[in-house]
Amino acid sequence: MLDASLGFLKYLLTAFLLYGIFIVVERIRPAESHQPFRKILFNLQWYVLYSVVSLGMIQLGLNLVVPTLQQWLGAPLWHIPAPKNIWGYGLAVLAYFLATDFFYYWFHRAQHQIPLLWEQHKFHHSDTALNVTSTRRVHWLEDPLVILFVALPIGLLLRFDGLELGILAFVEILWLQFIHMNLRLELGWLGRIIVGPQHHRLHHSFLPEHLDRNFAVFAWFSFTK
Repeated sequence: MLDASLGFLKYLLTAFLLYGIFIVVERIRPAESHQPFRKILFNLQWYVLYSVVSLGMIQLGLNLVVPTLQQWLGAPLWHIPAPKNIWGYGLAVLAYFLATDFFYYWFHRAQHQIPLLWEQHKFHHSDTALNVTSTRRVHWLEDPLVILFVALPIGLLLRFDGLELGILAFVEILWLQFIHMNLRLELGWLGRIIVGPQHHRLHHSFLPEHLDRNFAVFAWFSFTK
C-alpha cells in the first residue's frame, strides 16, 4: 500500500513538473494572453482526481484485458521485426506512431459525430482557455475508451519487437501536452506534415468553419474532415 501511494505521488510530482515547464514556456509567446488562473487551477485539481481513477483502469486494461484477448485470439497478427540499425529503428517508431494516430483519428472523429461519445468528450472541449493543463481535462471514461478503440486494435494487429513502448507512450503524453499549449508557434513547412499547437487550437475553436476538423494527434491527415 505504501509503495503504491509513493508511486502515485511520484507520478503526480512528475506530471506537475512537466506542466510547470510547459506553463513557463507558454508565457514566452502566448496565443491567448491573460488567461484566468482559476481555469488552470481547476484543470490541475481535476487532474489529481482523474488520476486516482484512471491509473487503475489503465493498468487493468493494458496488463490484463489486452494480453488476455491477445492470447485468446492468437494475436497479434503481424510482428514488426526488431530494428537492426538506426534507420530500421526510426522506421519502426514511425510505424508505431502512424498506427496509433490512425486508430486515434477514427476514435476521436467518432467522439465528435456520435452523440453518446460526444456527451463523454464535450467536457474536454468545454475549456474556453486552452492551455497545457487542458490536456487531461477529460471525462473519466476517456482512458477506458482509448484502450478499447486504440490500444486494443493495435495490440491485436501489431507487435513492435525491439521498441521501448513505455518510452514511446511517454513521448505521446509529451506531444499531447505540446499541441494543447497556449503557444503561438508557427511550424512553417513542417506544419504541413505534423500537428502543432496552432492546428489543434483550431480543433478547439467554436467557429463554424473550424468545427469537426483536425482529429489526429501527430500526422497530416488530421487536417482533413
